[in-house]
Amino acid sequence: MSDARAIEAVTETLRALVDDGVKAVAPGAAAVVHPPHQVSTTARNAQVNLFLYQTEIAPALRNDPPPGLAPGESGEPALPLVLRYLLTPFAPDGDDLLAHRLLGGALQALHTRPVLTRAELAQTAPYSDVARQADSIRVTWHPVEEKDIYSLWSVFQTPYRLTAAFEVRAVLIGSRRPPRTPLPVLRRGTDGRGPHTSAAVRSTTPRVDTVRYPAGRAAARTGETVELHGANLAGVGAVRLTHVNTGAIADLPVPAAPAHPGSLALTLPGSLPAGVCAVTLLAGAPRAELPVGPWYLALAPRITGPLPATVTRDASGNAEFALTAVPPFAPGQQVLLLLGEHAYRARTATGPAAVFALPQAPPGAHRVRLRVDGVDSLLVPDPGADPPAYDPTQLLTVT
Repeated sequence: MSDARAIEAVTETLRALVDDGVKAVAPGAAAVVHPPHQVSTTARNAQVNLFLYQTEIAPALRNDPPPGLAPGESGEPALPLVLRYLLTPFAPDGDDLLAHRLLGGALQALHTRPVLTRAELAQTAPYSDVARQADSIRVTWHPVEEKDIYSLWSVFQTPYRLTAAFEVRAVLIGSRRPPRTPLPVLRRGTDGRGPHTSAAVRSTTPRVDTVRYPAGRAAARTGETVELHGANLAGVGAVRLTHVNTGAIADLPVPAAPAHPGSLALTLPGSLPAGVCAVTLLAGAPRAELPVGPWYLALAPRITGPLPATVTRDASGNAEFALTAVPPFAPGQQVLLLLGEHAYRARTATGPAAVFALPQAPPGAHRVRLRVDGVDSLLVPDPGADPPAYDPTQLLTVT
């Protein structure tokens, strides 16, 4: 890849090529690099102006990894640029025949050397490492419609002159962000041979399709049993639960002979805080994560007291309420008290206790939910009941 001076280096190399071409047909002529409106039309020497008027991204190369990376390494893709130039001859005294000769010499030079070689780039622009980029830099004709070329000249508020357009692609400018180069893997699998393959149509990889909670609820609580349903679960030795927010981990052993090879029953421990937990499958001794998953389950908090309860507002209409819950709150967890349609963030939440300030608390009786890291306590104990009902104890009255 190239450095930030690659555009400058390509332009200077093109100018040198054009300069050789015009000198071959008109001794004393020169190639210059100026905006079109700043080229002197009264100069006594013939000139051909090289003007970079547009840069674009080469989309086919936009996501290519940088060269030189070993397997497993990653880096920011290079910025692949397409440079578009205008080539305009300026002849003294408005001599169009000389202008045509100059343009022919310039185009012949570019046609003869359609690829900017590494030697040319290194010799003309030693200040840039563009000569070391792996991809070739090619010069090609770029057709421009009549209305577009006139529009370009009108921008510079100068009379139109005979002009040819061409493009150069691709100039790869590298990122300054260093690549990621992890250490090589010492061994793949227990025998160092990597994963085993099977010609069977049916997959032999363990997987979890659904997580089923007790009574058809959307979450489970500490001490309750959840079921993982999937396929090829008979060889799973344990299940690892990793709390998404806190990173707390619990490894749960599974029965040596599960009731069904496509399901596992797990009793949720009290060592994990409420919230969302990632589920991964473990096998072997020492236990190693299988290359599948993770899946996710919701561990709901349980309010242990004191509900139902009554709180009294002060003269300003504010109130305060404290409750306890299991599992205990972990540092950094987001704890909310939901009173009907109102939500209040915990002022403190340490261990099993949380304190909530209720500014402008609405009077009346409110159903209570405790939300920890996005998982609510279970206000409807049995959604399958007919008819379903709210838990009558989860009630807070504001007076």
